Amino acid sequence: MIIRLTSAFLFSLYLVVAQAAAHTFFVGNTEILANQHTKSIEVIHRFTSHDLEALLSDRHQLTLYADSEEYLTLVEQYVRRNFSLIDSEGNALKLDFIGIEAGVNDTYIYQEVVNRTSLKGVKINHRLLTDYFPNQKNRVNFESDKLKGSLLFDNNVTSIIIR
Repeated sequence: MIIRLTSAFLFSLYLVVAQAAAHTFFVGNTEILANQHTKSIEVIHRFTSHDLEALLSDRHQLTLYADSEEYLTLVEQYVRRNFSLIDSEGNALKLDFIGIEAGVNDTYIYQEVVNRTSLKGVKINHRLLTDYFPNQKNRVNFESDKLKGSLLFDNNVTSIIIR
C-alpha cells in the first residue's frame, strides 16, 4: 500500500513538474504577407496566451484571462505600441487592426496595411514580449512577389529592414 501511494505521489509530482517545465521557451511568430489580390500587406502574430496574460496582468496590476474583453483591449493597445512597420522614407505605415482570436493556448492578432504590396525597404520594429521576457525570441516570416525570408527579433534586436 505504501509503495502504491508513494508511486502515485511521485507520478503526480512528475506531472506537475512536467507541466511547469513544458513552457521553458518563449517564442512568438509573425507572418507578413504581401497579398497581390487584396492589394494589402497582411500581418498575423501568434503568441502564447499565457505569456500575454502574464505580461499584461503584471503591467496593469490585475488578473487577466484571454477570454475577457479587457484582455482583448489591452492586447490591442500593447501591439499598437510595440509593433510597427516603417516605409523606406521613414513614414509609419498605417496598420489597421482586423481582430484578435484569443484561445486557451495561443492568441492570434490580425493587422493589415491597405493599398501596399511592396515589402522592400520596410523597417520592422518588433518588441512584442521581448520587453518583458528576457529569453523571448520572435520569428518573422515575410513574403511578397520579389522577397521572401525570415528574421529573428529578441531584446537585443528590435528593428530590421527588409532588403
